[in-house]
Amino acid sequence: MTDLPPPAAPAAGPPSWWSWRRTSGFVAVCLLVFVLLAGWLYFFAPRQAPPGVKMTDLHGVVDLQARFNADRGLPRLIVIFSPT
Repeated sequence: MTDLPPPAAPAAGPPSWWSWRRTSGFVAVCLLVFVLLAGWLYFFAPRQAPPGVKMTDLHGVVDLQARFNADRGLPRLIVIFSPT
């Protein structure tokens, strides 16, 4: 087997100016993307459900089972919101 040389030790001292600039540029771009996405969602996201779509408030598993079985043969989507 061939002995490999040990890995080079990292340079000591603070990061270079270029490293700080690159990091701050990356953070600025991420922040800009976040702000643009949030603004787009705020202005262009639908304010209410389309006509014919309604949310049902269920009070137990029996209610869920009855609603689920009533829509047999149709596509179904179950959304569960939890406070935790």
